[in-house]
Parts: sequence; structure tokens; C-alpha cells
Amino acid sequence: MSRRRPVPRVAVVPRAAGQDHDAAVLDKAARAASAALGAQELVPSALASPFAAAYVAGYARQQSLRNGVDPESRSHGMADLVACLSGLSPAPVASGLQALRFEKREGDGPHRALLRAVGAEADAGYLVGHLESLCGTRMLLAAALSPRPESASAYLTLCDLAADRLQTHQPTASLRFESGERAVLRAAFGA
Repeated sequence: MSRRRPVPRVAVVPRAAGQDHDAAVLDKAARAASAALGAQELVPSALASPFAAAYVAGYARQQSLRNGVDPESRSHGMADLVACLSGLSPAPVASGLQALRFEKREGDGPHRALLRAVGAEADAGYLVGHLESLCGTRMLLAAALSPRPESASAYLTLCDLAADRLQTHQPTASLRFESGERAVLRAAFGA
């Protein structure tokens, strides 16, 4: 039986002169989230939604976790991340990012994020941003904003399809939304 060694994965975090590691990771995460936003074909008016701003924040938070920095666990981490994102985002998203507020997520059980974005639509966007960053797809934001999905269950199926793509490569990982997260998405889409 032939077994190959796994390919080592190395993360490079470029630093500007005098920049600390955490700030460099947040900057790299913000650039990745901005690229993910730009890769999706969106109607400019859709970018003004709280879903879009929170999506970008969730995407960037998951990208920063890949490099060992969790903005949610730092005292002003999410504020620093949102500030990085605001400078790289289009005007409607930047104003939505400045309006974002986070608070501790309630309930028992494992959570994708310790904090929740205030407002059902914003919290759904925050969770979807995490999922899309994990899965490496670039379709969930566009599917949520233009045009709106027919129902929450149709959008949840799309999220499950995005998660299942990676599930085949990492069979022990559980990427699908859990029941509490599904309830957040149902509330956001009015179902």
C-alpha cells in the first residue's frame, strides 16, 4: 500500500516595518475578505445590507484564525478588525461595518463564533462569512443578496452544499450549520 506524506501547509504573514504580528494577521485577513467580496458579482445596492457587512467581518475573522489570531478573544480585537476592513471595503460596506455591534453569544453547545452580530440579518451574515471562509467557496453572499433566496431552507441547502464540498476532503470536520445557527439563518430570512 502506497502512502504519501501530506503536503506541509505554511502560512506567510507579511509585516510592514514596525507592525506587530497580530496587526499583520488582521491586515492579511482583511485583504482576503475584501478579495472574497470583490469576487462575487453583486448589485451595488445590495452591498448596503447588514448581511454584507457582517459577512465580510465573519470571513475576515475566520481568516485570522487560520493564522493563530482570534479577534473575538482580544479586548479590542473585533474593533481593530472592523477598522482594517473599513479601509479596504467599498463605501456601502464600510458604513455597514461601522454600524456593526457585537455581543456575547448565548446558549450552550459549541459555536462557530463566540460573539454574535446584533440583528438577525447581521448575525446570519457573520455566520455565513465564517462558513464561506472555511469552505473556500465564493457564492453564498451573492446567493443571499441578489436575488433573495426563495426560502431559508433553500439557502440552508446551499450552505450545506458548500460545506459538503470540503467534508469529503476532511471527513472528521463538521462544517454544516448546527441547529442554533440554522435558527439564526431562518430568522434572518423570515422563515
